[in-house]
Amino acid sequence: MNYCFWNLNNHDLADLLYDLVDEQEIDLIFLAECNLKPADVLRKLNRDTNAFYFCAGITCDKIQIYTKFKDSLLGLLSETRRMTARYLYSPVLNNNITLLCLHLPSKLHWTGDDQAAYLLGVKSFIDSVESLVGHKQTVVFGDFNMHPFEHGLVQSGGFHTTFERAIARRLVRRVEGVEYDFFYNPMWGFLGDLGKGKVSGTHYYSPAKPINYHWNLFDQVIMRPGLIDYFDDGYLDIVTEIKGTSLLTEAGLIDSRHFSDHLPIKFCFNL
Repeated sequence: MNYCFWNLNNHDLADLLYDLVDEQEIDLIFLAECNLKPADVLRKLNRDTNAFYFCAGITCDKIQIYTKFKDSLLGLLSETRRMTARYLYSPVLNNNITLLCLHLPSKLHWTGDDQAAYLLGVKSFIDSVESLVGHKQTVVFGDFNMHPFEHGLVQSGGFHTTFERAIARRLVRRVEGVEYDFFYNPMWGFLGDLGKGKVSGTHYYSPAKPINYHWNLFDQVIMRPGLIDYFDDGYLDIVTEIKGTSLLTEAGLIDSRHFSDHLPIKFCFNL
């Protein structure tokens, strides 16, 4: 089952979306900063078939969902303005998995401390959803607007992620007598020239400031340890080209003039 997330930065990329889902055989695509009307997107995605459906939300106005599954099979669990949690049945697990897509506040207006503080509420939302469904088969993905190594991603009171499977498989870590569940974050593998993929991030920003990472790995997918064995490492990638159309400039940076200032990510769970 192939997934894709893309922050469109309010660009009209409907034609490119068709090529993306066709080339990568995407089953579910989640879009942020999309000002396109669902009817227009569906018209493009279903150019040759009637494969895709639009999954409407209630309170989440940051995410649009298009899927080859009817919305009755991708049921709504809970939402906020920036997060939507859905269940999807897995024949392999003989149970539902929880898909949680989010678009968190931007660094243009919030500091890292602001974001880390905000994640206390995000953690509470995740805890409430997992309590509702009665299991922790949870995948969280989207635009975190944070690097994998920032406090909000790694702190016990936030997402509590780790980049090593063996650590994640311990399931929990105790801090001051309180147990915190792990998330596994495979996106660390893209950092640096020797990392996975053709680029070191999904967003590029190079201001004339003392601290500058240049490449920002804001768009990520993380998962509970119970789903690690079903995760397809080989399919995970930051998409830089769609059917011969490069999303990068000749200098190898993101072509935000013609496309979005974010690159899409694709991932797969064999469920």
